[in-house]
Amino acid sequence: MGGHIDTWDTGSQTGSNDDGGGFITCYEAMRLVLKSGLRPKRTLRFIAWSGEEFNDHERSGYAAYLKAHLNELDKHIVAFEDDLGSTRLLGFGYIGDPEGKKVVEMIGKTYMGILNASIVNDAGEAVDTGPLYEKGVPTMANVIEDTPDHEFYFTYHHSAGDSMTIMNPDDMDSNVVGLAAMMYILADLESTIPRPGLNNGNNLQTN
Repeated sequence: MGGHIDTWDTGSQTGSNDDGGGFITCYEAMRLVLKSGLRPKRTLRFIAWSGEEFNDHERSGYAAYLKAHLNELDKHIVAFEDDLGSTRLLGFGYIGDPEGKKVVEMIGKTYMGILNASIVNDAGEAVDTGPLYEKGVPTMANVIEDTPDHEFYFTYHHSAGDSMTIMNPDDMDSNVVGLAAMMYILADLESTIPRPGLNNGNNLQTN
């Protein structure tokens, strides 16, 4: 799970919502799991991608990650990216095998209601995780409070206004807690997301 820090075109004080907020909520979710003392059955990995804005399929962070871990993809349960902002968490998007979506829906229904974040839809695609999805890895993203066309996000996107002044700490915290819970539960299930053509979740015990 991760985000990227590479907004470069409007100055060093910008990029808070795109994508500093996504980067830090994933980092803090990982830190929350570690601080709790919980240890899931499988590995949770935090990724700080870079170079997403250039969309360079040869030299970007996502290309480097794919190359480095190409022989491990059958052990990747899911890849999560936060890149559409860090307003209040409503739930999670998922793309992959339908049986895998049922697992995510079960977690959302059973555990995420207390956070008012039980929505599970098909909006699980993101740029950095896209190449992993093309190789068969299910991908997820956070579903957050915004208009269907992401009006809040794109109002500030790549502008001098994308600074810390637009970030709401409570909204960011909702993403941290929800992401920590979702990723921990997925990593700790006895039988997790199935992978047609690859190893099923029953065999994914290490990553």
